[in-house]
This record gives sequence, structure tokens and C-alpha cells, in this order.
Amino acid sequence: MIRNFSNRIHLGTSLLFSVFTLYSVQLHGRGCEQAPCTIGNFALPGSQQPGAFISFGQNILDQNQVQVFLDGTDLIGKDKHFFSMETGIIYGITDDFSALLSVPVAISFKEEGSRSSGLEDIILQLEYAVFTKESACSCNEITIVANASFPTGSSHKEPETGFGSVGYFVGLTYSYTGPYWLAFTSYGAEFPTAHHGTKFGNEYLYQFGFGRNITNTKDWVLAWVAEFDGTFSERDKVHGTTDPDSGGNVIYFTPSFSASSKDWIFQMGFGFAIQQNLFGGQKRDKYLLAATIERSF
Repeated sequence: MIRNFSNRIHLGTSLLFSVFTLYSVQLHGRGCEQAPCTIGNFALPGSQQPGAFISFGQNILDQNQVQVFLDGTDLIGKDKHFFSMETGIIYGITDDFSALLSVPVAISFKEEGSRSSGLEDIILQLEYAVFTKESACSCNEITIVANASFPTGSSHKEPETGFGSVGYFVGLTYSYTGPYWLAFTSYGAEFPTAHHGTKFGNEYLYQFGFGRNITNTKDWVLAWVAEFDGTFSERDKVHGTTDPDSGGNVIYFTPSFSASSKDWIFQMGFGFAIQQNLFGGQKRDKYLLAATIERSF
């Protein structure tokens, strides 16, 4: 549910852009209603069912349904610390097509002796469910995701709070939801544009996860989710010169706990960097803390 932002871990300076969106990152609305099935995960409407936490996409809502969210992410590494908050809204344009607007804010970014804070890059995202197959008590769905990030953050601050230029993202997601188990995978790429000879490296996301219903009543569903989120980043170019201390590959493993009702979703997780291959002399990541709260209307 964290977007990542767009559910996105930028390795150039190991600066954390909001991952749901990443980054961005995050699965807020789900398109699988399963009206005939009311057990396990299907005790609640599709938008409230448990799902991915850090991974991007699958924000499909019913037509005219609205969700508002508040996410928090704290990335901690050797001599660095990036705490970001993100708020936004998701709107169901049709039953298969949703729009998301997210506004991330760097609360406290620190790297060695440098500190920064302020608005990050605002993201507008569109998502369309190209395939949905429902059976008696299961649902399979494929969506395509596209978003644009706008240079409301700053690439001049240290650490940076934005790309300093417009960025574009495209991705594909697949999810399976059953009464007790769920699984998902997603793949995407982000392409920042150049500005005055400076361009952050393209990023390629590969993600996978699964989870299980713990228990449920007619009003609440409790579940655990475990996911693997990988990001490979190309090297940055600063004023036309390639930065050797940028880019690389990081994979995070993030278990989380989800509690949802007909109107609310709460989810919290703790992630570990289980694999890092950073180019040059970059400081390594250690772990991240993340949480989200959502309200559906």
C-alpha cells in the first residue's frame, strides 16, 4: 500500500523517494469483489482486501469510489536516514480504471553531514485493469500502470528531494486473491528526463509477494504479507558527467501486518536489505520502517 512510490528506492544517493511509490509505492484498491464468496479475504469489498504493501500498482476501485491515504516510510542506512510522509487520493473513474494523486514530503533527510527537507516530486498515476477473471472464490487480475512525476522537489538540495525534472513510469502487475491466500508480482521502469545536463539513472523494478488471512469477522480482516522488492538503477549523470558512485541493485524483504474493515485499512511493516550491489563507494542501506492508514468512501 505504500506507493512507492510509487512504490522507488533511488540508488544514486540512496535517497528514498516515497515508495508507494515508489515509489510509490502501494495495492490500495482491488478489483475483485467476489459477491458470492464471503469467507476469508472476501468478507470485505475488493477495495478493502489485504494485498501488497511496498509494491506498486493495483489501485483499482469501483466507479466513483474514493480512498484517501497517509503513508510514512523511514529508510535507515550507514550514516544516512530518510524519513518521508506521503498523502494522496485515489478515485475510481470506472470499475476498471483509477487515478491516483500523491504528494510526498521529505520530513528529515540526512546523509553524512548533509540535511534536507521539503516537498518531493508530486505523482499523478493512472491504472487500468486489462484482465480480471473471477471464479466461485478466487480472482486473478492484470493491470497496466503509467504515471508522471513533476519537479516539485529539489535536485539541488543535499540530499536531493526530487529529480529536478519530469519523470515517467510504466509497469505491469498481476495478482491472485483467494479466501485465505494471496499472491502478486509486478514489473516496471522509471525514466527521469534530463535537466541542464543532469539526469538521474533509469530504474527497473521487479517485485513479488504473498500473504495469508489470519482471521476475520464480518467487520474485520487480519492478514500477514511478505514481499520482495528489487530495484536496479543505472548510474546518474551530473552536468554531463557520469557519477561513478551511483546506481546498482538492492532487494528488500518486507513482512507486514494488515488490518482492514469496510471503511479503514491499517498496515505496518519492517523491511531488510537482503541483497545490495552498489556501484562505487556508496554507503549501504540497512532497513526500512513503513506504515499506512487509509479511509474509503
